[in-house]
Amino acid sequence: MILTHSAASLRRKADAAVRAGRFTEAAGLYRQEAAIYRRRGDSNGAKVEEAKADRYTSEIRLFAHPPGSARRLPPNVRLQKYEPAHGCYLGAFIDRDERLGRSFLDENSQSHYDPDAFADLTGRSHASVFCYLSYGRRFPLRWVERLKQRGVAPHIAWEPNQGLSAVQEDRYLREFAEDAARAECPIFLRFASEMNGQWTRYGGDPLQYRTKWGIVHRAMARYAPNVAMVWCVNSIPEAPIARFYPGDEYVDWVGVACYSVPCHDNDPARASLWENPADLIRFVYDAYAGRKPIMVGEYGASRRSAAEGRDRSAWAARKISEMYASLPRLYPRIKCINLFNMNNLVYAAPGRQLNNYSITDEETVRAAYARAIRAPQFLSALGDSASSPLVPLVSGKAARQLAPNGILKVSAWARCPYAARFTVRYAVDGREVFRSGEFGTYEATLSLPRLGSGQHRLSATLTDERGVLAARSEYRL
Repeated sequence: MILTHSAASLRRKADAAVRAGRFTEAAGLYRQEAAIYRRRGDSNGAKVEEAKADRYTSEIRLFAHPPGSARRLPPNVRLQKYEPAHGCYLGAFIDRDERLGRSFLDENSQSHYDPDAFADLTGRSHASVFCYLSYGRRFPLRWVERLKQRGVAPHIAWEPNQGLSAVQEDRYLREFAEDAARAECPIFLRFASEMNGQWTRYGGDPLQYRTKWGIVHRAMARYAPNVAMVWCVNSIPEAPIARFYPGDEYVDWVGVACYSVPCHDNDPARASLWENPADLIRFVYDAYAGRKPIMVGEYGASRRSAAEGRDRSAWAARKISEMYASLPRLYPRIKCINLFNMNNLVYAAPGRQLNNYSITDEETVRAAYARAIRAPQFLSALGDSASSPLVPLVSGKAARQLAPNGILKVSAWARCPYAARFTVRYAVDGREVFRSGEFGTYEATLSLPRLGSGQHRLSATLTDERGVLAARSEYRL
C-alpha cells in the first residue's frame, strides 16, 4: 500500500487518537483515509482502513415494535419459495451434540439427534435443522421422515467433495431428486456452498460451477419441486462471490456462512475479538437482499480456540447476542439463521480442529442463545410469520402511529467494539427511564399517556466501561 501525503497524515492522526482513547475521532480519521484509497481504486487498502474504523465505531439506534397485523411488503419484494413475510426461521446443526440423548442412523450410517431435545435445552423449537451430505451418498430419507413427523424442515448441505466432475445428469441425481420429492415436505438444499473459499474442492472455476449448479437445479425443478435451492457463500473472500452466482432464475435463497472467532486462521497475531458478527454479513446482504431472501447458512461463536486454549464463554455469549439482535433490526430480509452447534476441537476433521462452537456444554453460552432466540421475530416453524417488522424510530413521527394503544415498545441496536462492557440508557425529557449493562436488545416499554400531550424528547446513550459517552441518538415524540 502506497500512502499519499494526506493519507499518511490521516493515519498518523488516527493512530494518535487511539493511543489517547479518543476512539470516535479515530474512527472518523480512518474512514477519511479509506475514502482516499477508494477514490484511487485501491479497494484492498480501503478495506484495511475501514476495518480499523469499524473497530472504534460505536452506535446506538432505536426501533419501535408496532402492534397489530402485519404490514404490507415493499412493492419491489416478491416472496420466494418458503419465505415468510416477516421474521426469521430458527435453524441449527445439532448432529454432534451428545447432550441431546440417543442418536439414530440414516441410510448412510450418519448419526442424527432429535430436534425436540435441542428445543428443550434452548427453550424454542427450531423451524429447521441441517446435516452435511457428500455428493454420491443416498438421500437421507429416514432422517427427513423423522424431522417431518416433528414439523421440522430438513436442510441438506450437499457437498461434491470429490469435485464438480462427479455432478452429471445421471441416474444418481435423478433418484436423489425423486427421493426428495417422495418426502412430500419442504426441503432446503444448500448445494456446493462456500465455493468462494480455497478450502473447498469445487471452487476454482466459476463457469464450471454455474454449469453444474444448473444441472442440479433442473433436476430438482423437474422431479422435486418441494426443494428450495440455497446458494451459500462464505463471508470472505468477497471478491470472487459474484462470479459464482448462478443467476436469479436458478436460486431460491442466497446464503452466507460466517463465524466469530478470537483470532483468524488460528493465528494469535490476527486477533479478532473486536469484530461484530453483524458486519460479516453486510456485503452479501447489500448485494442480494433486494432480489432474494437471505439465509445465514452457518453461524457459530467460538468459546475456545486451539490457538489460545483459554475459555472465552462470556465473549461467545456476547457475539451470539450481537448477531441475533442485528437480524430483525439491520437485516429484515434475513429470513433464516442456522446456528452451528458443534465442538470442532473434537469432531472436526484433522487440520480443522480449531474452535469449540458448542452452545450446550457451557451454561453462559447456552443461556445467551436461549435469550437471543426468545424474541417473537424468530420463527419456530415454516409457514409462521412475525406480525410486523421492527420500525426504525424517526424523529417527529407521531408516536400514536407506532403505539395506537398508548404503549410504545422500543429496543436498540447498540455496539461499542473496543469496550469489554458498556451501558445503554434511555431518557425522556432528560429523566432516565431505562438502563442496562447486559448485551442484547435493550427492550423498554413507554407509557405515552403518562408523558402528557405535546412534543417530548427521547434519548438513547451508550457509555463505555470508563463512563465515557461513546454514542447518542435523540428522537422527538
